[in-house]
Amino acid sequence: MWFLTLHRWTGDRQEAIRNSLDDHLAWMRQQQRAGKVLIAGPTPDQTLGIIVFGHMSQADVDELCSQEPFIARGYREYEVIAWDVHHLLGIGGFDVEAIDAMTQSG
Repeated sequence: MWFLTLHRWTGDRQEAIRNSLDDHLAWMRQQQRAGKVLIAGPTPDQTLGIIVFGHMSQADVDELCSQEPFIARGYREYEVIAWDVHHLLGIGGFDVEAIDAMTQSG
């Protein structure tokens, strides 16, 4: 299972950037190198952060997110959306039989 997480500001954004951006980026780099964070970035207006986590449990996602500096320091909250990825960069099942097989295998 993949997970899409949406990160919303709950604290002072400017204060968070001053106090925690370097730690946030180091955390992101560490998770990316470990193969846990696949895609990440903010919306153009900087009001929402989006992170895609690859193959793990929701408990693992919650554990990781609780350690993310913006969240751990009370500047953000997050929402987890479970995601059955069927297609990625032109790879995947493009018929009902293939999708059914992927869905039943996990």
